[in-house]
Amino acid sequence: MLKTSYFAKSAKEPGAVSIARFPPKWYTGARYLPLAPPPELLKIHDWDEYRRRYREEVLSVLDPDAVLRDLCVDGAGHDILLCCFEKERAHCHRGLVAAWFFETRGITVPELGQESVRHLPF
Repeated sequence: MLKTSYFAKSAKEPGAVSIARFPPKWYTGARYLPLAPPPELLKIHDWDEYRRRYREEVLSVLDPDAVLRDLCVDGAGHDILLCCFEKERAHCHRGLVAAWFFETRGITVPELGQESVRHLPF
């Protein structure tokens, strides 16, 4: 199952995959740069602008089925955890990724530890 989390909680899990442009120096796990925000987006402090631009500049050019294949979601023997820095995903790009999978493929991507919550705010 595809889930989201953050480095401090899940970086050492077998299915952890960084979707951060610059993961922590100590992180040695898998990385998936196509979902990482480009450096210029990291400078944006307005959430509405960031959300709009991340959707337009990152998500709109990706094929969700290809991303799922790249992440080997169906073939993994464990959960795939899309990780970044923010503890709360409400104002974080991993929440936007979760919403994108729901909007484009009807796949619910819960936050690790909150699997019983149907839809988290994005």
